[in-house]
Amino acid sequence: MDVVHISFGDSAYGSLKNIFQKSNEHQNEQIICINEDFSIGPIYKLESNEEMQKRKQWLKKLLIKTGPASDTDYLDWIETIHKSDSQIASKVPNDSKVILWHGGNTSDEIGLRFVAFLLRNKNIQFEEVDVTEYSRHIEYKVRDLQNKEIPYVIRSLGEMPSERILDALQMKKSVSHTKIEGLINDWEEWSQTKDILRILLAGKVVAVSEDYYDTSILESTSNEYQKPSRVVGEVMGKSDQCIGDMYLAFRVYQLIQQGKLNYQGNLGSLREFEIRLP
Repeated sequence: MDVVHISFGDSAYGSLKNIFQKSNEHQNEQIICINEDFSIGPIYKLESNEEMQKRKQWLKKLLIKTGPASDTDYLDWIETIHKSDSQIASKVPNDSKVILWHGGNTSDEIGLRFVAFLLRNKNIQFEEVDVTEYSRHIEYKVRDLQNKEIPYVIRSLGEMPSERILDALQMKKSVSHTKIEGLINDWEEWSQTKDILRILLAGKVVAVSEDYYDTSILESTSNEYQKPSRVVGEVMGKSDQCIGDMYLAFRVYQLIQQGKLNYQGNLGSLREFEIRLP
């Protein structure tokens, strides 16, 4: 039986690939990377090429706004991920085993539903590795700035130390047909929504307004000018959500336009200006 691992995010994919290449047991197993952040952007009827193109255009606008427009890597990334997403079903052989790697974050939760829907017409034996559940099971700890061990919950495979991956794989469990049907039904509901921002609240994905993070951005901004990347990093560090810097940087621009933040410098690039409270 063919074994296919599906991971969410470049970092997760790199970790799996690196470990599996060194493993005699897993080196011939396929890994598919879905390098999307499903917590942001339109997902309305994303299974259709037309709506996938609209999401691509939305992400392009966001990336060009928040990063150097001359950096073609941004646009190449958008083209690559959407071409890859559209080919998921064709990459997974019928009658194969699919192992879903995921954690307790919004993007992975939506991603699971998207994958289940794309593979709905194939005879697949699904298994899952929940890295968040794994980290709680082993009572995972990290060291703080004072070098003291503190409990830490891993929220995505990309956060997991690579040396833990094979151990986590031993905790994989079967996914019932009923659960897969539930994921498919959930996707069909989400794919009818027009929101662009989603969070994980009490273990459930919910849609929130586009300005959800604005309060945190303003609270992390001082009366003295500072680089927006510092503010964005502080918001990311304090948030209980897995939110990327790209969307937060976009909201910084929106707050400037609304007069809620002052700036000095060149707004053409995030690195070329500073912000402070009015």
